[in-house]
Amino acid sequence: MKKVIVITLFLLLTQVVLRASECYHYHTKTTYKIVLVKDRPFLEITVMDPNGMSMAHQRYISMLQVGKDVKMINRNGDNMLLMDDGAYYLLAAEFSDVNQVTPVKIAARKDVQATFDADLLYMHGKWLSFSFDPYAKKITKTATRLFPDKPIVLAQFQNRRYLLKDDKHVYCYEGRQLTAEIIEGLNPATIQCLKLENNEDKYLLTDGNTAYIYDVSIFDQMDITESLLSLDLKRPFTIKEVARNWLNSFVDFNDGNIWCYISAGLDLQDGTTAYLYPVKAQWLNKQHELINKEGKIYYNGWDLINDQSPMNLKAVAQPRSLEITASGLYFDGTAFYKDQDGAGTLEPVTWLNKDSKFVNGVYSYQKGIPNFFDDGRQLVFDDNTLTKKRTITHQSTLKDLKLAYAYDDKLLIENKEIPNSADRESMELLGSTVDVIEACDGGRGQIPVVIEYNYFFRDKNHIYVYHSGDQTLTLIKAIAPHTIEKDNYEQLRELQKKMKN
Repeated sequence: MKKVIVITLFLLLTQVVLRASECYHYHTKTTYKIVLVKDRPFLEITVMDPNGMSMAHQRYISMLQVGKDVKMINRNGDNMLLMDDGAYYLLAAEFSDVNQVTPVKIAARKDVQATFDADLLYMHGKWLSFSFDPYAKKITKTATRLFPDKPIVLAQFQNRRYLLKDDKHVYCYEGRQLTAEIIEGLNPATIQCLKLENNEDKYLLTDGNTAYIYDVSIFDQMDITESLLSLDLKRPFTIKEVARNWLNSFVDFNDGNIWCYISAGLDLQDGTTAYLYPVKAQWLNKQHELINKEGKIYYNGWDLINDQSPMNLKAVAQPRSLEITASGLYFDGTAFYKDQDGAGTLEPVTWLNKDSKFVNGVYSYQKGIPNFFDDGRQLVFDDNTLTKKRTITHQSTLKDLKLAYAYDDKLLIENKEIPNSADRESMELLGSTVDVIEACDGGRGQIPVVIEYNYFFRDKNHIYVYHSGDQTLTLIKAIAPHTIEKDNYEQLRELQKKMKN
């Protein structure tokens, strides 16, 4: 009995540990901007909702001992590199519980010939890295061990990772390492660097003589030169195009083949593994996402290589005009189609006509609007099946207000339709703020995260406010619409107070 109790308790504790907490701030983004307030420089810090428009919080920090012409040159997770008319400065990106900061001067402007990232300065023929210890009040200056004098960025990635070149070499560089590594065997004069995957981790590098698949996430290279040669690709390798659909990547070396990228590798009969494999085929049309092999149409590169069943397009009116739309549906100019079961059989989407346009929704943390279609007469919402979920009829054109949509005398906001008392023709979004009612779920989901939004609009006559859950717009008569600046956080919060009075 004791063993059963112990095991049960262990399982319960394990479930508690494994259950991830949820907080609003996990999803927000913080932006930094230098602004002048009464002719003095301030650092404006804004916390943004995932929709990129609604501001959850904003504050200003006074910047001391810099000129009013100070600019932010670059920023990484730890530092900001600033410049004014006389000098370069380093500012640590940690601003909790302070209302003023003093950037640290690191170099006179006249001594700096170039900058890179947020901490490298080219001075007196050397690249120097600067860091500042706020506790010891000490600046550390370190010369890089290897870095190109005149770097050209081939590609830039998260976590301060770069692929670079100069007139001598091709390099990889990670900001915290203070040294670039030479990628051997590549001629920088003829180098091509193209993204191979949608997630930006894999790149195809070739100088015409050598070819690598380069994994930027771990700075690892795979030499595929001999594999390409064994599959009859002739030197010099020249990448005409890398094309991608939602599932695959394809490379066109302008040799009459389409080379399918197989990230896990394809084992060949000679015992080697190929990551790019050629198929004698053509693009179906100018979109370069579907492939035509001897009259058979393919979406999946693996199926193409292995001569598996092609797409079933019996229901498609114009197969050669078939394209993949931003919605994920297919369109041939006459009708929309959907691969309902993922097996490649396309069926008509009967509730959309050929005039339907895909409209991006609003991607807020809460209370957004899903993607939909507009054919000029109705808005159509999909439930990811061949059956439409709901429709909203309208007669006027649809007006995009960034966080809402206006039509007729209605407003689509937070995925519901409300009356619109504003003049639709002159109506525009002034901005939006966020009220964080409950920021986190208590650690185990026992408390719901609650976020509410405020939306501010104006037309030629008035200002209007909508708060989450309201049934109508609130008219603010006391403020002239032209006196409010767009996305002015302080003014929007003042308007919010007037709405409550």
